Amino acid sequence: MELLIAIMAFLFMVVAVVAIGSVLTRRRGQVKERLTGIRKMSMDASPEDVLKMPFMQRVITPALSGVGHFFGRVAPREIRSRVDRRIVYAGSPKNLNFFTLFAMQIITGGVLLFIALYLARLLQLDGGRFFFFVAFLTLAGFYLPYGIINSKADTRQQKIRKTLPDALDMLLVSVEAGLGFDMALKKVHQQMPGPLSEEIKRAMDEIRMGGDRETALRGIAKRSSVSELSSFISSIIQAEQLGSNIANTLRVQADFMRQRRRQRVEEMAMKAPLKLVFPLLFFVFPALFVVILGPAAISIYRNFIMGF
Repeated sequence: MELLIAIMAFLFMVVAVVAIGSVLTRRRGQVKERLTGIRKMSMDASPEDVLKMPFMQRVITPALSGVGHFFGRVAPREIRSRVDRRIVYAGSPKNLNFFTLFAMQIITGGVLLFIALYLARLLQLDGGRFFFFVAFLTLAGFYLPYGIINSKADTRQQKIRKTLPDALDMLLVSVEAGLGFDMALKKVHQQMPGPLSEEIKRAMDEIRMGGDRETALRGIAKRSSVSELSSFISSIIQAEQLGSNIANTLRVQADFMRQRRRQRVEEMAMKAPLKLVFPLLFFVFPALFVVILGPAAISIYRNFIMGF
């Protein structure tokens, strides 16, 4: 057992040393690193400004990205693209990407591996129980960062879906009051903070920098992946291309979104009884049986069984 723990610890240390060496010695010949360098040059950041950056952004994030580049190259392209999409749906927290997330998975998996080995030795597990316990905690640590990102993506999409009907109502009121569509979007951004407001601000910044409005609006739908928002943006773009009245389009879309929200609430209400079945069976009914049948069982036991 001690030999196995020593071998696993040695292998982990070898992998960590190789990863750190790869981070320190890898050449900057990749396209993504060149783009990153150009982006930093465009910011005209002085060495004093770089030193003022947080330690996480200045040291930890590049190191994690390097470790992720070293190990993430073997991942299939489909998996990388799917993970990148989920990160975008989550709002790209801390400028996270696939390689940084993969490095975090390796670190959390390694930490929980050592914890599992320590606990297995402390509990004196052996044989199949030892391997099952260590493998379970290691895999849980490996998938923990991705699970957090996946949960954030779902939560963010739910917030956008919940905020959209009210945002469309505000857009409709602003346009009917005489504001242009861009100013109405700015009004929504100012009055309704949240993920949808952040996406609107990003689209407005792209338009302000000379980007196409259609591309900027479609970028909102692509980064959020909310079907209702994609339908609304497609309707607005089609109304602009055909020269239709945007106020009428907004009115129709606002009514449609309120109807969709009502349907979602009714659907959730219809699912509630089914979701209550298992808590009732496993938690409520046993307690009721104990409270209702307990005195009767005690009385039967005293009168019939003890009487004989």
